[in-house]
Amino acid sequence: MQRTQIWPDDDSLRRSIIEERLYTDRRIDRVKLILESLAENSSKEQVKTENLTVEHIMPQTLTDEWRAMLGVNANEQHEKWLHTLGNLTLTAYNAELSNKPFTEKLIYLSEKSSFALNQYFRNVSAWNAYEIQRRGQHLGEIAVQVWPR
Repeated sequence: MQRTQIWPDDDSLRRSIIEERLYTDRRIDRVKLILESLAENSSKEQVKTENLTVEHIMPQTLTDEWRAMLGVNANEQHEKWLHTLGNLTLTAYNAELSNKPFTEKLIYLSEKSSFALNQYFRNVSAWNAYEIQRRGQHLGEIAVQVWPR
């Protein structure tokens, strides 16, 4: 059986970045490569990424504090947005971040991180479905510059 590969148009690429579940155990390296590639286009200063790992900003296990931040339908929101690119980043602080509340994660992401894509969090005060989609849109805009059609 022959597989046909297509190069998506800009709108399809943006939509996929916002909505598709990209993170799986088999795709961790691919997600890391995508984030590294987007970061390279965001800054002239390059960070060594060998020691960085993929971090779920909204954690894989919800706490009561995270449920409160997600609001109504927290479990459904968690299921839908958990593994999308908008909710993923790279960090060397993965162990420290774990399931911590967003306010604590924000300190690491916006102040301690030198990874270009994490500078985005300097202007974010909450993390929910809307913010995950908004970051996905931001990453989608970078992606269409990195991978032009």
